[in-house]
Amino acid sequence: MKPIWIVFLFLSFIPALTLAGPSTTVTPSPTIPVSLSSSVVQWNKCSNDNGLTTYWSKVEGSQVIAFRGEGIVNAPMEKVASIIIDTARGAEWINSLVESKVIRPISDTEFIEYDHVGIPFPFDSVISDRDFVSDVNIHFDPKTQWMTVSYKPTTDPSMPKLKKYARGIVDCEFKITRMSIQSQTYVEARVFTDPKGNIPKWLVNFFQQGWPQDTFEGLRKQSMKKDIGTLPVVARLLGVTTEEKVAAKN
Repeated sequence: MKPIWIVFLFLSFIPALTLAGPSTTVTPSPTIPVSLSSSVVQWNKCSNDNGLTTYWSKVEGSQVIAFRGEGIVNAPMEKVASIIIDTARGAEWINSLVESKVIRPISDTEFIEYDHVGIPFPFDSVISDRDFVSDVNIHFDPKTQWMTVSYKPTTDPSMPKLKKYARGIVDCEFKITRMSIQSQTYVEARVFTDPKGNIPKWLVNFFQQGWPQDTFEGLRKQSMKKDIGTLPVVARLLGVTTEEKVAAKN
């Protein structure tokens, strides 16, 4: 899942953009407050295009902006959930993701995940790769029929900070539910990611604004693949039958 580190492809463009001014920084206007990373944020609608509505918000105590998207993915809920959760295939749909793995299972619905995001040549010689350690929780509410996959920054003794990488933080959440048409899934995704290091925050915000579009485009393309099966944890939580597993794969 991993949502969040897609945005760091922007690092490859830093040398060409450092002369740009902080005029790209946006100033939020008051709207309905929500909770994110133990802070109060105010979501502001910024676009509605290609079946995707996007929002941004300032996060209290940080110069980094949070982003959110909501829209429909044309695939069954069990397939969309499996794509999001499966670390083994994350690099197939998440830009610049080099490695994603479970480093410590806590239960069948919680695990510690490690993700390594690469910097493209030739900038990899002057900019460090980023990595992230997240506590991932999967929850399904049978009453509302919503599944939530959340990622919170954490530390783990099995994955200490590496000198060759800069350790960033990510607070991300996917919420999904079935549409009336079983082959469609409604997805809400929001992220707050700080890559850390000496990168101007206005530049981080400038490039991260494309996160919702990139995430939904990746999900939609990945969901078209025929070889994606339903993960056991997803099948158990949703009560998916063998026939539904086959339908989700096709």
